[in-house]
Amino acid sequence: MRTLFLTVALMAFASCAAACDVCGCSIGGNYFGILPQFHRHFVGMRWSEQTFRSAHSGSAAQNSQFSSEEHFRTIDVLGRFYPLRRLQMMVLAPYHNFRRTEDGVQTHTQGIGDVSVLGNYILSDTGDSLRRKWQHTLTVGGGVKLATGKYKLRTPEGALITANMQPGTGSTDFMLSAAYTLRRGAWGIATDVLGRINTANAKDYRYGNRISGSVKAFYWNKMRKISLLPNIGVFADQSAPNYDQDEFAEGTGGSLILSTLGLDMYAGHFSAGFTYQHPIYQHLGEGAIVANARWMATLNYIF
Repeated sequence: MRTLFLTVALMAFASCAAACDVCGCSIGGNYFGILPQFHRHFVGMRWSEQTFRSAHSGSAAQNSQFSSEEHFRTIDVLGRFYPLRRLQMMVLAPYHNFRRTEDGVQTHTQGIGDVSVLGNYILSDTGDSLRRKWQHTLTVGGGVKLATGKYKLRTPEGALITANMQPGTGSTDFMLSAAYTLRRGAWGIATDVLGRINTANAKDYRYGNRISGSVKAFYWNKMRKISLLPNIGVFADQSAPNYDQDEFAEGTGGSLILSTLGLDMYAGHFSAGFTYQHPIYQHLGEGAIVANARWMATLNYIF
């Protein structure tokens, strides 16, 4: 039986604030985290939740003069399958529930988001070799985020809702990725990097290109019928500003670094996990957006 081997697959990020209204964003919403058994198919669901506070300027945010608060909740259906031995396909289909409160007025949107498809080619894999003390896996790939979610939702009064509160972006975007895992015995390190190239949607709004990466250390603790995998690491993301009809969109783009702490459990054909992420550095929307801690929970069926 193949050795359990891990990879960290990092999908595209949801989009940030609109051009004329600084507001938090569902950044990091499509992050996979550590996935179950590397050489097997799986389907699963994930619940994630994150919140932001937004101000009209960076100085206002520094003085805790926030004008709005945003809550982003997402349920993802995700899966992995192998059409060929060295080709790994990943699919993620999100359903979003977004809520923003400003001056006692609440804006609520929900709906199917943009579906992402990522293909990874396994360049190197020594996870099955019992003769090697150090075992590693290297994958490279690319993918596409399809414009399947609605991006023109309006308020009951007929005003167009800001871009970051829309379930979809309206654009087809492209991704390039690489992931490397190194393990010795029960200990290991997983690293990954992903770049995203965005295109303009039908309203000529283009979200900034971005690059993301993470490093995680994990420990594989195998017991009788249950295995535990605690992990700890750091995740970083850098995004260019958005553009609305070739004009700079104020309050968009920025940098974010998160510490991550997680625990995954494996039992038979099932796996479950929980991940907590806490900001350790951030400069979002020219300093006007503050990200709070976030969490995600997963349940997968492995076959």
